[in-house]
Amino acid sequence: MLKQSNNGRKLMKYLRPMAAAGLALVLGAATAAAQTTVTMWTFLDPNKTSPREKALKQMIADFEQANPTIRIKVEPQDFAQMPPKFFLGHRTGGNPDVVWIDAKNVGGLLKSGAGADLNAQLVSKWPQARKDDFFVKAGFDAAKDGAKLYALPLFHGASVVYYRKDLLKQAGIDPASLKSWAQLRDAAKKLTADTNNDGRVDVWGFGMPLAPLKTETTPVLMSMVELDKPLFDDCKANFAKEPGVRGLRYVADLVVKDKVTPQEALTYDVDDITDQFIAGRYALAIGSILRYSGMAGRVAYGKENIGVLPWPTWDGAKSGPMPVSGWWIAAWSKSPNLEASAKWIDYITGPAGVKLWATVGGQIPTLKSSLADAEVQKAGGDWLNVVVDSWTSWSWIELMRCNTRNLQTVLNEATHKVVLQNADPAAALAEAEKKFAEAQ
Repeated sequence: MLKQSNNGRKLMKYLRPMAAAGLALVLGAATAAAQTTVTMWTFLDPNKTSPREKALKQMIADFEQANPTIRIKVEPQDFAQMPPKFFLGHRTGGNPDVVWIDAKNVGGLLKSGAGADLNAQLVSKWPQARKDDFFVKAGFDAAKDGAKLYALPLFHGASVVYYRKDLLKQAGIDPASLKSWAQLRDAAKKLTADTNNDGRVDVWGFGMPLAPLKTETTPVLMSMVELDKPLFDDCKANFAKEPGVRGLRYVADLVVKDKVTPQEALTYDVDDITDQFIAGRYALAIGSILRYSGMAGRVAYGKENIGVLPWPTWDGAKSGPMPVSGWWIAAWSKSPNLEASAKWIDYITGPAGVKLWATVGGQIPTLKSSLADAEVQKAGGDWLNVVVDSWTSWSWIELMRCNTRNLQTVLNEATHKVVLQNADPAAALAEAEKKFAEAQ
């Protein structure tokens, strides 16, 4: 065998590091190629510091640590425009892999074809106990179409009546006594106050988001849910009947006759009412329970003074229906990253994700097993028990197979006509029925 020359040995000595470097580059390229980025649209920004945003940031960190080949990229969106933007993007292309869908747009998701079948991708592989663990069954079933399931609940919310414990105590009002709409109105009258005697109201008795967009449930809808069966005939609305007329007159009177709600509330959305409640402008106000944790961290009068009422009824014999709202999560049916997207959805809606939503994000857990968790119970308060007890007693969820995106919009527009134009409530609600039908 010929011996290597000195030049040959020198050449091999030179080539070995190059080969090693080349191999490292190849391996690095293979690792990079295996990396999957799941893009998600949500109204939260994990770079911000609200409780829900902190919870989401922690979830992403925990998930990525457990799944090093998957990265979650968040693209924050306006919450009202995000679902319709997603439906449009399904036709034009450019959608994210994952999107959040609110209750009003679940029906639109089913009709759009934009959602991937999560039963095939994920849920069919779960044990039955996991499927049965969802606390609000109507929420788990909301995005079902036959054997297909197009979204899973992230966290459930409800439109609720917030109240200031300190102001009610000063006025000698027991919140437990506010069982009827008349009792709520009378309390709001007593609570409306000019605190500095300058001739202008400083604290209004009852705040309602009456703007056409970014709104919440109002007594008009609650009256129909309580008294009218059915509220919908398939997807045809039945607004212009006595329950709707009664509720609409009640709301209009709160503004015009009782003067416990400012007329400017016709332009206020839920963001405005929330900010004004935080600032001390209302003693009672309609808002979303999803915003409780955010409010609690901002009020100057102390989070211990924020309470939540069960919804009133007309006769006050029992508490009224508690709406079931909230946010669901879906994957785009055309996503090139469906497997990774399903893995992320599995985590964020599962026990670990739900616990973070509750303990860090201040949300009501969607899983029964999480409700019993000591840390979840500690993180919650009396507001948690009020909502859960109310859901247990009488819950109501929008007809998901219909497009209910404009439901509260058309009812608020009817309220505007009665307040500003003294329109006949029945006629205003008949027009609302037509507008609702146009969206189907």
